[in-house]
Amino acid sequence: MSNKNIKLLIIDDEEQMRKVLSYIIQNSELMVSDILESSSANEAMNIFKDNKVDIIICDYLLNDIRGIEFFSKISNQYPDVVKILISGNVNYDELREAVKKGEIFKFIAKPFNEDEIISVLKDAIERVKNIRSRQDLMNRLKDF
Repeated sequence: MSNKNIKLLIIDDEEQMRKVLSYIIQNSELMVSDILESSSANEAMNIFKDNKVDIIICDYLLNDIRGIEFFSKISNQYPDVVKILISGNVNYDELREAVKKGEIFKFIAKPFNEDEIISVLKDAIERVKNIRSRQDLMNRLKDF
């Protein structure tokens, strides 16, 4: 599987933050095929209807819901989406619980630097590759 098949969604109510993250990703060697942006969880749900998203980067505080709540809501429907939470202000007890439940892959504290984002995304892409390999193996086993 090539990284070119990776579709990423950035959810943040601050347009500048979405643009900065998009810029970092587009100018990296990650070769993400599509970067989608959303300013709210409701808008993100509409994006999910039309797109298979592999990785989500979501802010903790959105206008319509907390990022952790959003991840919790979508975890059953989209269990294989790799979820990354970013925030400068987070409830760490809530964060630990969400990580323990498997609803969050990684947390990045604001302010962050470019290298930190790239490193976390490399890990997330490896996770996507592993998920796809597992799904491919399960599909081949069904044929037996």
